[in-house]
Amino acid sequence: MAIGAVEAFSPEWAAKFRDEVNGSAAYRDAAAAWEGTVGLVVLAEPDKQVAEDVGVFMDLWHGAARDIRVCSRSEAEAARYVITGSYTTWKRVALKDLNAIKGIMTGRLKLRGDFPTLVRYIRASQELTECLGLFPAHWPGDA
Repeated sequence: MAIGAVEAFSPEWAAKFRDEVNGSAAYRDAAAAWEGTVGLVVLAEPDKQVAEDVGVFMDLWHGAARDIRVCSRSEAEAARYVITGSYTTWKRVALKDLNAIKGIMTGRLKLRGDFPTLVRYIRASQELTECLGLFPAHWPGDA
């Protein structure tokens, strides 16, 4: 594991993600009019050392992350918008190998919520993904 890396989908990872989002002027600008909660559901892949489903709950408010935390799948599914995908797919999104909106459009990620509203905030979505790459993370299943 890289020096200073945090385990992906751990409370430490969520805290670093929140701090990066809140420190990002680009995200603040892109999401200035966005308000709402987003739940990410990461489906288990035991062969990748992800034994059970994991949730990430994000309370995003006008360019700030009021809360980003790792939670249960059911807590994540209580958000206004819920995006569900396999661990491998979410890892690809985090590592910028797959754009989240493209993942939704191709069926790799499943959305519950108003897609046209999300499309208006594509740049905000891209900036959230950029924030994931600003700190080192160790991904389950990696050596």
